[in-house]
Amino acid sequence: MTKPELDQARLFITSDIEREIELVRGQDLWWKKAARRLWGVRPGGGNLLAALGLLCYTEFAGRIKRNDFSGASSRACFDEFFADLGPDYASLLQSCRVYNDLRCGLAHEYFVKMSCDIAMLEGTRSAGVQWTGTKYVFVVEAYWRDFRAAFDRLAESIQTRQPNIALLPTGVTHSQHARG
Repeated sequence: MTKPELDQARLFITSDIEREIELVRGQDLWWKKAARRLWGVRPGGGNLLAALGLLCYTEFAGRIKRNDFSGASSRACFDEFFADLGPDYASLLQSCRVYNDLRCGLAHEYFVKMSCDIAMLEGTRSAGVQWTGTKYVFVVEAYWRDFRAAFDRLAESIQTRQPNIALLPTGVTHSQHARG
């Protein structure tokens, strides 16, 4: 992956996730309430969509790390980068079926396969995914913090590596509006 392609992917990921977090942060401020009412926007952010995006981006980052874009390596790519998010994530892989329960559940069934609470903002600093013994707890803001740090480390480590395939098609741009 070239540096411009990596930068473009990072822009997509950062814009998507940070926008959803910012929609929630300070949502009770009077001027944000007034703006939402004026524009007809409901309060909150897309917690389920942000969680889905982060889990898919985790697999994508694993593919970059492994330089493996084959169809048969999805779980391995996901697991490898998920472990890079930190020791709490790595140990969760040993005790839970994170790829199957969370990533595949949300991506293919739009439903986590086990009981799960998905929150946008963290109350106390902890890992973005936890298992309580009866359910998963996914906190978008915490996962994003850990994902962003791991992705930055990955980007630094591959600056000189040039894989033999292009990931993003020419002409893909980030835009707020569809163009006809």
